[in-house]
Amino acid sequence: MFNKKAHRITGLENSMFQLLTGFLTVAVFLGCKQGFAFSVRSNDLFPILILGLFNTGLGCYFYFSSIRQLPVQTVAILGYFEPMSAVIFSVLFLGEIMQPLQLLGAVLILGGAVFGECAFSHRDPISS
Repeated sequence: MFNKKAHRITGLENSMFQLLTGFLTVAVFLGCKQGFAFSVRSNDLFPILILGLFNTGLGCYFYFSSIRQLPVQTVAILGYFEPMSAVIFSVLFLGEIMQPLQLLGAVLILGGAVFGECAFSHRDPISS
C-alpha cells in the first residue's frame, strides 16, 4: 500500500528500503529471542551471497520497480504467491512432504487469485 504512495522512490531504492526494513525487523526479533550469536562456515559464504544478491536482491528489484505499472489486485495476488511458491519449491527441490494444511493453503491462495482476477477484471484499471 505504501509502495503505491511513494512516488519519488524508484525500483532500486525501493528494493533497498524494503530489504533493509525487513533485515532490521528480523535482526531485532532474533536478537530479542535468541541473541546475536551465530556461526557460518566459510564454504557457506558464497551460496549465501548468491541467494542474497541474485534471488532476493534481483527478485525484489523487479517486483518493487514494477508495482506502479500493475493494478493493486495484481500486486496483492503476486504477494500471496511468494509464500506459496516457497512451499511448492521446497516439495520439488528439497523433497519435503506437503501436509494437508499446506495443500489447503495453496488451494485457497490459488482460488483467491482466480477469484480476484475474475471478479475485478471488468473494472477500469485506471480507477482501481
